Parts: sequence; structure tokens; C-alpha cells
Amino acid sequence: MTDERTPDVVVVLGPRGETDAADRAFLLAAAGWALGSVPGSLSLGRHCPTCGGADHGRPILGRAGGVAGSGNRLDVSLSRAGSSVAVALSFSGPVGIDIESVDAVVRAGFDDVAFNPVELAALAELSVVDAGRARTAIWTGKEAALKAIGVGLRADPRTLTVRLPRPGEDTDPALNAEPQNALPHLLLPHLLPCLLPCLLPRLAAFDAGPGLVGTIAVFTAAAPAVQVLPAGSIRGLPVPVTEVTDLPH
Repeated sequence: MTDERTPDVVVVLGPRGETDAADRAFLLAAAGWALGSVPGSLSLGRHCPTCGGADHGRPILGRAGGVAGSGNRLDVSLSRAGSSVAVALSFSGPVGIDIESVDAVVRAGFDDVAFNPVELAALAELSVVDAGRARTAIWTGKEAALKAIGVGLRADPRTLTVRLPRPGEDTDPALNAEPQNALPHLLLPHLLPCLLPCLLPRLAAFDAGPGLVGTIAVFTAAAPAVQVLPAGSIRGLPVPVTEVTDLPH
């Protein structure tokens, strides 16, 4: 993020809660801070852009009287890895966030179901050390994008291609879909009402902490500006206390 530009996405990092409910409460507290809402006035639901279901899909904020942020909509996303939780807050459009442990992704051994031939060829050119972090960056880009789109891992992650910057390039990862990929076209009727400026979300990497890789995906016309805040820097934001270590994602 540059000093001259208001961030498109604010990422709030904190310690992972002992339960999923604690992490959802952390998300709601961060959203309330962003909206200036009274504590306890927000609720969290879900909405699937393809079937309209409320038991899966993109997280949706609500409060008495309708959707939170009517006229100033706030989109949110949440991810957990190890002992950390990350929340993305976006006034710019639907957002997805993913954080992963590099060691956990390397151990997962899911290359054949996660990465397409273009990505596998790029990883094969790297050293073992560099490939581990690159593999994690590609995976977080895919997960964040599929969260922003609203389908999550119900879609085949291999249909999206994440291209990482080359050494020395000061750019964020790039997201593409193969021309034969029906995913973006399937979702277009659901995205048009939001007046989204682009068909696929744009990616931005951020520092998620030691041993972790973080990526956000958001529907913006230009490369997104991201601000990362530790939970403790936000006055009044309750920080979950936990001793959880190396929990599964």
C-alpha cells in the first residue's frame, strides 16, 4: 500500500481462537470496527452466488434492518493456519483471503489435484527451498480467488492459473483462467448486479507472519492496495487468546 492511497482491503491478523466460533466473533469484531457499528449488532451468514444457498458460499454480514453496510457494503473473508487467524475487510468488492503454513503445504503432497501443467512446470524450475514457498503462494492465490468468487473448493482449483512474479519483479501474483474454463462465465450473471469491474479477482500477497504465506483476492479495476494490521493495534478489538499450535486448516 502507498501512503497516498486508501487501502482496498484491510487484513487483520490475530492469534487463532480455540473454537471456530471464537474466530467468527473475531471477524465480526473487526467488521464492527471497520463499520463503526455497536458491538454485538452484526451477524454472519453465508450466500452461494450460484444456487442461492445459505449454508455455504461467501460470508455475508448482516444486522438489524438488513445487510450490514447498506450503501457502504463491507465484504469479509476469514482464514486460519497454525496458531494464526486472518480477516480480510473490503469496501471495494467481494474478497477472499487465505493463509497457509509453508511446511504444511509442502507435506500435503496434493500437487496433482491442486496445480495445473503450467504451474507444475514453473515449480519444476525452482530449487527445493524456493519451490516450497512458491507452491504455497500459488495455492493461497487459488483458495483466496475461489473464496472471493464464492464457490470455494467445490470448483477444481486446476482451472485457475496463478503466475508468480519472477525474481526482481515488484508485482503481485496474476490470476488467469483457461479459455475453456466455464467457471467465470457461469458466475457472470451473478456478478453483474454488483457492477464488478473485472471478471476474475485480482491477487495481492501480504506478510502473514513467520513460516506463513498470505494472499488476498478482490474484485477491483486496478491492482489492490492492502493494509495489514495486527489485532492489537486496533483499539477495542478483542483478541482471542489461544495456545493452539499446528492445527489442521
